[in-house]
Amino acid sequence: MAINENKKRSAVHACITCATGNGKGVALSYLGVIPDKSCCIIFDPYGEWDKKLGKRPINQYRTRRGFARAFAHAWQSGKPFVLSYFPQSDKNRTDEMLWFGDLAWAASDGNKTLYTVFEEYGKCTTSVGKDETIVGEIFSGGRKFGLRAVAIFQRSAEIPKTIWANSPIKVIGAQENINDIKRIQEQLDCSKETITEIGLLNTKLAMYVPEWDETVKVKTHYLVSKGFGHYEKLASIVEPCRHIMKKWDEEQKAIHKNSEYRLINQ
Repeated sequence: MAINENKKRSAVHACITCATGNGKGVALSYLGVIPDKSCCIIFDPYGEWDKKLGKRPINQYRTRRGFARAFAHAWQSGKPFVLSYFPQSDKNRTDEMLWFGDLAWAASDGNKTLYTVFEEYGKCTTSVGKDETIVGEIFSGGRKFGLRAVAIFQRSAEIPKTIWANSPIKVIGAQENINDIKRIQEQLDCSKETITEIGLLNTKLAMYVPEWDETVKVKTHYLVSKGFGHYEKLASIVEPCRHIMKKWDEEQKAIHKNSEYRLINQ
């Protein structure tokens, strides 16, 4: 059970929302949402977090028993770590997410900080109102016990108000639905054009790679808000595609050079 309540701890929960293929993983890895040398656990229903978080190695586990054992050992060590839980395919992912949340809540200690990431959160919830599950409890009350939660999803309009309202940090990537754009406009107090520009820039700087037979994003763009009406324009090179920048045409090079978005990984 949560122990060592400390009401002086700041609320730094975060939401990361991007349309599919527009850099949710890049945002978590490189935009500073999860600090280096932190303790972090990731609920990973699609098994995407099995190698690295930025430059930090990840240990992934597929059973509750294996993950719980590894987490208990790492948490007690006092050293930084990143662990992910990828439930087996025959498990109900919502049940597994709630078990994961219960485990984080049970371990939470106001004397230490634990980053708790819920990947593809939108696929594991059906409510857009109040979230009365353990995930909602973490977002509304976990701050006092050292929990710093991150919800990652594609569509903000499908996310409970409990999660959205209790996340002062919001990372906004490319959007594809007008209802999502409207919700973000209200939160950031920005224009529709400011939001739609993100996806346009991602697309303009994408490249077709013949050997992969795929068009890939080379640079992704974001609005990063840390409070109502305040946001910063940030961008990241997608590290596995960095070498493709050399093949940009003159127009793409000009877009990159003259960008208003601050590049966080030169």
